[in-house]
Amino acid sequence: MDIDKIIEANGNIYRTHFPDLDVSFSYRLLSLKEYKVFRSLRDGGVLNSYVLAEQIFSRCYFGNSAMLSDELPAGITASVGSLIMYLSGDCDQETLVQDLHDARILHPADTVFEYMRSAIITAFPTYQLEDLECLSRTQYLRLFTIAENIISKQNPDYERLDLSKIQNAEDSQRPQNQNIDFARENAAIQKAVGYWNSEDAEKTYRAEEKAKLSRQQLRKLDARG
Repeated sequence: MDIDKIIEANGNIYRTHFPDLDVSFSYRLLSLKEYKVFRSLRDGGVLNSYVLAEQIFSRCYFGNSAMLSDELPAGITASVGSLIMYLSGDCDQETLVQDLHDARILHPADTVFEYMRSAIITAFPTYQLEDLECLSRTQYLRLFTIAENIISKQNPDYERLDLSKIQNAEDSQRPQNQNIDFARENAAIQKAVGYWNSEDAEKTYRAEEKAKLSRQQLRKLDARG
């Protein structure tokens, strides 16, 4: 198994087990870009379904497909490749809805991590999610602290994360009356920063100034236009 491939997959790890053969395959899904390319090759008739599935398996499998046993049933790797294609985008609407539901459960809005990530991306909009996930825990905490410093300077009314209200694992099992509403706090971050971090700051400012004008002044402006 290729550890480098697993690390690069960044949690995008799937496993299919064939109990009758006692064989398992670990793999990742196609990226959106990869999926579009393979779909075009299939729909354009460049590759037939079997060859396409085999190539997808070889690309996404976490091991060396050339080292697989010759005693495996014919077509088993192609079937896994077809499954990868299905999970990567060929699924029906019902499956898509279920996947979105599962994703929301796996990434809830009311967690400390989501609050911290929201603050970091708000203060440093050039950061990508992949950039944050490559940071160590110490680097992540440092970046979050700096992000709070920036946001608080942009808006003095911004309230920093109240550390005393963060629950530990034991307290989370008990009913609490003072839990932090992180979903609300995340929205407050955006409101605290306002439009000053946006590329449309000037347009927004002019729109707000224009809204202050009286109806008569607006009619004059429209007449001039």
